[in-house]
Amino acid sequence: MALLEVNNLKTVFKTDAGTVQAVRNVSFKLEQGEALGIVGESGSGKSQMMYSIIGLLAENGKVEEGQFFFDGQDISPSNFTHKKDYDNFMRQFRGNSMAMIFQDPMTFLNPVLKIETQLVEPMLNHTDMTREQAKEKALELLKKVGIPSPEKRINQYPFEFSGGMRQRIVIAIALANNPKLIIADEPTTALDVTIQAQVLEIIDDLKKESNSAVIMITHDLGVVAKLCDRIAIMYGGKIVEIGTDKDIFYNPKHPYTEGLLRCIANPEDDNEKTLTPIAGSPPDLLNPPKGCPFVDRCEKAMRICKDFAPEVTEVSEGHQCSCWLLDKRAVRE
Repeated sequence: MALLEVNNLKTVFKTDAGTVQAVRNVSFKLEQGEALGIVGESGSGKSQMMYSIIGLLAENGKVEEGQFFFDGQDISPSNFTHKKDYDNFMRQFRGNSMAMIFQDPMTFLNPVLKIETQLVEPMLNHTDMTREQAKEKALELLKKVGIPSPEKRINQYPFEFSGGMRQRIVIAIALANNPKLIIADEPTTALDVTIQAQVLEIIDDLKKESNSAVIMITHDLGVVAKLCDRIAIMYGGKIVEIGTDKDIFYNPKHPYTEGLLRCIANPEDDNEKTLTPIAGSPPDLLNPPKGCPFVDRCEKAMRICKDFAPEVTEVSEGHQCSCWLLDKRAVRE
């Protein structure tokens, strides 16, 4: 049984301009101890997909369709009669079974509370620990994520730490109650390259040590190459391709995946080779295309791509792609 199973998730946002179809018929599974990377451009639906699952959508957002199961338990909003019941359940559930590492630590950390309070309170709220036991574990967590002199620094405020150190504290808070799933939303975006590598190494080490599953949301294929076992490529609110890291990097099938890879510098390539950006802009999800979301930017688009959404094709075991080029009837050059 999969740790997390998502079936036909559809999330919308009501705005003054109309209804934004942010996530459209997304399905995937995640096993215990597995690391899954969710990759795509800004606005592709990566973060909103995960906020839908973890119950952190904005007030104007709504899970319109779909179900998700965590460890066999239905945690879909539709499984609850009242929104208040769902909110209360998810508040407890997030503290114990799921945890989130946010992109900007300063939007997560309370600037007027000491680090001790922000680490200890979640443990007191979700476990039977005494304050002394919780503080002892908090110090262990700070050591684990590489905070020097934790006995001193636990009494400091967030502004007294660098960006990289603050992100380590957020990771420590996420690990406080030994979650089965850690969701990391662009955790290295605001960090320099050296600190990025250190933060990714911490997440990878902790995943292996605790056998927690990890979902890494990012626009950087280099990040998922280092950390993830499988990669899902999102575009226009849909997963257009999903497979192992080898499938995605060495045998990509969707033109969008191929386009992303052409945007990455490879040190093994000729230094004079130029990077090729993907022309055009992502689709307007107020009025998404009827067919393939990538149709207007795809050099290989056919007439059918505009009018009909492609079905999911099983390329190999665990490697799936939604593209009409994989249909047996497609014209091959």
